Amino acid sequence: MLNVPRILRLRTVAKTAMLLAGVLITSNGSVRAEPPKSATEPTKQTYLLSCPSGEAAIELKIVDRAEIKQELAVDIAGVRLWVDNAASLQRIRNRVSNAASARRIVADDVDKKLRETGILPDATPTRGEEGKKLGTENMVRIEEGEFTRLGEFWDSTGGGLDETPSRGDKYRVQVSAFYIDKFKVTNEDYCKFLNDGNESYATPWNPRIARSALGPSIGKFVPADRLLAKTPVVLVNWYQAKGYAAWAGKRLPTEAEWEFAAGGSEGRTYPWGNEPPDDTRADFPVQHKHTVPVDWFPKGATPEGVFQMAGNSAEWCADYYDTASYVKAPPEGVLINPKGPVQGFDPNSWYKLRVLFKGWCKGNRADLFTCTKRHGRGPFEDADAGISIRCVKGCT
Repeated sequence: MLNVPRILRLRTVAKTAMLLAGVLITSNGSVRAEPPKSATEPTKQTYLLSCPSGEAAIELKIVDRAEIKQELAVDIAGVRLWVDNAASLQRIRNRVSNAASARRIVADDVDKKLRETGILPDATPTRGEEGKKLGTENMVRIEEGEFTRLGEFWDSTGGGLDETPSRGDKYRVQVSAFYIDKFKVTNEDYCKFLNDGNESYATPWNPRIARSALGPSIGKFVPADRLLAKTPVVLVNWYQAKGYAAWAGKRLPTEAEWEFAAGGSEGRTYPWGNEPPDDTRADFPVQHKHTVPVDWFPKGATPEGVFQMAGNSAEWCADYYDTASYVKAPPEGVLINPKGPVQGFDPNSWYKLRVLFKGWCKGNRADLFTCTKRHGRGPFEDADAGISIRCVKGCT
């Protein structure tokens, strides 16, 4: 059991609200927000919050970007939401000091509006330079090459676990050389990101990361228990994953890059080869209720030495999700560095807007651990799916 209370530090409501809101206090005491510097590609419309009174519910609507005020914004879990006026901003900041309220805004209200409209909110700017110093440390180089999509794959995007594989065309995929993280991003890694000026990228409802009450790290984000330091960070949405990757001077992998790193040019069934999973290669059958350290199960690593591409936690990818662009062979019979569909909104689908993640967390079915297994969920899924982060970096 997590020993969260041991190192959680009590904070005042006002200070917590400021950290979650991602605002700056000027010398005269006024509030202003920094303009986005690393947001997603802006659309003509964006998200606006309002709270007309202290007792009123927070309202969320889509407005033309021309209506927003650059000095009024609140940042929650990697997402920047604009606010209609200074009075509303103060009320909303007070509300988001409560983890349940913060989660309701992002995971419920924004997610619902996103599914209705397909309009993506803005991302919170990332700050700090410490991540760039990592370079390619603890990364594995994957040489350029080619693999074959065989036209048969498992897909959990329907909301459950398929009983039979999906089918499509067989075709080749070429991928340029890149570096990929040897291990999933850990809670300890993510804390370094948060402590480098990215406090508003924290997940307020994540009990695995907290503020330390102990020296010399008083006030810093730390894993809520020392046993969690080397386990993969979960309870992170797609925006948080992309923000961490940008801070580290990296990016999320495309689905093609992830598949190639996992399955190789020979098209391995599982990251380690074609032998079915067992308890030496993954937590299979499941013995551990929660995630385990990222360097466990070395026999489950790829031949190149990339750990846990199947099991423990799934991993966000850069691509939007659809089926058509994956199952249909190109006219030339080969795709070169594919990046998925140009957008992920499909109003006729059950989830409306989906992005990709690969790998799997916990399971007792071998197909969950296959390299071609596909998953698509909304960008604000973070808890139930157990999704984590692994980054890539291009070769220059």
